[in-house]
Parts: sequence; structure tokens; C-alpha cells
Amino acid sequence: MREFASIDENTSIFHVTMEQRREKDYRHNGKLLVINGGMVMMAYTFISSDLVMPAFVQTLTTSSILVGMAGALMRMGWAWPQVFISRVIEPKPRKMPLLILAGSARSVMWILVGILTVLLGRGDPTLFLTLFMILYALGTSMMGVMSVPWMDIMGKAIPASQRAKVFAYRRFAGGGMSMAAGILISYILSERSELVFPDNYALLFILSGVGTGLAVLTFRMIREPIEKTIRHRLPLKDYLVSGLKIMKDDVNFRRLCIVQILWGFSMMAGPFYVPYGITELGMGTAYVGMFITAMQFSSVFSNVAWAWVGRYKGNQALFMYGTCLLALSVLVPLLIVYVPDRTVWVWGTEVNQRILIYGLTFVFSGAAQSGMYTGRMTYVLDIAPPERRPTYTSFMNMFMFPQGLLPILAGVLVAWISYRNLFRVALFFIPFAIMVARKLKPVLHQED
Repeated sequence: MREFASIDENTSIFHVTMEQRREKDYRHNGKLLVINGGMVMMAYTFISSDLVMPAFVQTLTTSSILVGMAGALMRMGWAWPQVFISRVIEPKPRKMPLLILAGSARSVMWILVGILTVLLGRGDPTLFLTLFMILYALGTSMMGVMSVPWMDIMGKAIPASQRAKVFAYRRFAGGGMSMAAGILISYILSERSELVFPDNYALLFILSGVGTGLAVLTFRMIREPIEKTIRHRLPLKDYLVSGLKIMKDDVNFRRLCIVQILWGFSMMAGPFYVPYGITELGMGTAYVGMFITAMQFSSVFSNVAWAWVGRYKGNQALFMYGTCLLALSVLVPLLIVYVPDRTVWVWGTEVNQRILIYGLTFVFSGAAQSGMYTGRMTYVLDIAPPERRPTYTSFMNMFMFPQGLLPILAGVLVAWISYRNLFRVALFFIPFAIMVARKLKPVLHQED
């Protein structure tokens, strides 16, 4: 009897020790994910597809279609590799090596783009823009490769009930570092830096590459839980069929994908907010950094609300509130013409009142994107079975691939029907997104 009692006691101690270790790993991983989020957002801000890239391309060409292509390459490059990558890594117990490889390649590529910009940016703009777009597409594709293992590791490393909070804190840290990056961008693009085109943008590209490298190093320190898997790699055709079957069988997943598509149409005008400000409102490029700061400031402090909503209302509630804020971000450019075009003094600085109010576009956009990003990331992990996380996340993102063409379509619409009519088209899809978002069902988890 003593022997059995000793065995039970040892087993109990073993389980307690394992539980303590698991909790310690959760805290360790949560902190690193928040720090990593700051690094990732900072690196992305230096090459923002909604703010920096449109201003950069606008300087090289007057074509609104090419300005839209900069936003399109970000979305399409990020979406297309994911289904192929998820099929390869889903049966593997460790996903970290692929993420480190792709992240390192992306870091090196942006540093090379910065060097290329210095060497060729003053030459033939057509040749340079072609080379730049090719490298930009490769860089965004590496982001897509990274996304699948990142989401799976996130799902394993953080308990379901804590994901919304960790994502919100991650966005909080990212917003803070992006605000700092926005201030730096504003300085680099201003006359005070004494950097002229294209050297000023080349510096931004190099800073993005360095930031991406730091993010990869931070993520490498995360303790990836190893989940036993009995799945085998399916032939590509069978894997695609299995993903489409999820769309058919899982009503929440189907509605999530529909909401994303409607968001894409509602957000397709985003890359043209800065060109509209430059061409129609007489805004200087130095305001780009100020708008980035406003967007990230909004993103930072809205995450306090998003963390609360996700924990007490459910992750699906983030879709509703985020979509409503998105509507406000589209309304401001439409109504800005009714604001008096005059100069006001703000903190001892002379600022055009119309441009100042126009900044609300980026305030609402930052809060909306933060809520929608947190919502879609946490909700897909809620509804996905642990062994199918890569499939769920990759197909969710693959269905976003056609949205990559929307900024190009938006560029055509700008040339055809004007900026303001483009904003009206984007606003048209908002009510439909709200209707579908309301039908998403909450997912409850019971955890040991």
C-alpha cells in the first residue's frame, strides 16, 4: 500500500510540476509575442502600404493604377503562398524553422531594396519602378510564408481565453513603436532631415529590413509547444478539396470569409487617402508621418477596449465594432470638403484646418483595423480544431487573394470617376459587412 501511495504522490507532484511549467511557458511566450508585435509593426510602418508606399510611388509616377498596385502587391503577395505552405507544415510538429528562414530572407531583401533605391532611384524611373515592384512582391510573399507557421505557433503557445488579450497587448506595443516610427518618418521625409528623394525612402526601406530582423530574433526565443500529430501530407488536389469542404461545412468559417471580402471592398480606398490629400487638399508629404502617428495612436489606445470586448463580449463582437469605425474612416474624406479651408494654430504651429480634420480618417482607420485584425486572428483560432489550424488560417487568407486586385480596381475608378466617388463605392459595402458580422456565433472554450 505504501508503494501505491508513493506512486500516486509522485504522479500528483509530476502533474503539478508540468502545470507550473506550462503556465511559466505561457507567460514567457505571451511577453515575447507582445515584444515581437512591437518589432513587426514598427518594421511594417516604415513601408506602410496605405501611407508610405502610395507617397513613394506617387513621386515616381502620376498613374493612379500604379499607386493602387502598391497596395495590391501587399495583399496578393501575402495571401497566395499560404495554402501551399500550410499543406507542407501542417503534419510537422515544429513550425518555427520555416518562420525563421522566411523572416530572415525578408529582412535581407528590404535592406537590399534600400541599397537599390540609392543606386538606381535617380535613373530611369520606369526601370527602377519595375525592379522595385518585383522585389516588393517577393517581400510580401515572404510575409505570406511567415504567416502560416506564425498563426499555428500562436495557437499553441497561448490559451484560447487569453488570445484576445495577448493580441490586443501585441497591437498596443506595436502601436506605440509605430507611433515612434511615424515621428521618425515625418522627420526623414521633411526638409529638416536634408535627405532628398530617393535617399529618404531608401533609409525607410533599410529601417524596415533591420526591424524585421529584430522581430525574427525575438520570435525565435518563443518556446514552441510540440503537439503530436498523426496527419500526413495530402496530395495538393485533395488538400484543396479539404479546404473547400471546410468552407461548406463550417458556417462560422464561411461567414468569416464573407466578412473579410466585404471589408476588402470597404477598405479598397485606403491606399488613396494620402494621394487624395496631396493632390486635392494640397497636403505636403511631411504630413504622412503625422497621419501614421495618428493612426498608431488610435490603434494603441483602442486596444484597451478591444481586449475588454474580446474577453467579455466574445471575439466575434470585434467584427461589429470594428466595421462601424471603418465606416467613419470612409465618411471623413467624403465630408472634408465641407470643412472651411483656413489656417488655425495648434500648440504654437500653423496648420490647415481641413488637413487637421482629415487626420480623423486615420484615427478611425487605426482603431477599426486594430479591432478587425484582432477579431479575425482570434476568431479563426477559436473555430479551428487544433490539428487543422494551418488549414483554417491559410484558406481564410487565400480567400482574400482576389481582394489584392481591389486597389488596382480602385486606381481605375479614381482615373474614371474621381477620388470622392471611389469613397462612395467603398462606403456602399459597409452595411452588408455589418449584417454578416452580426451572424457570427460566439465560441466558448473550457480549459484545464
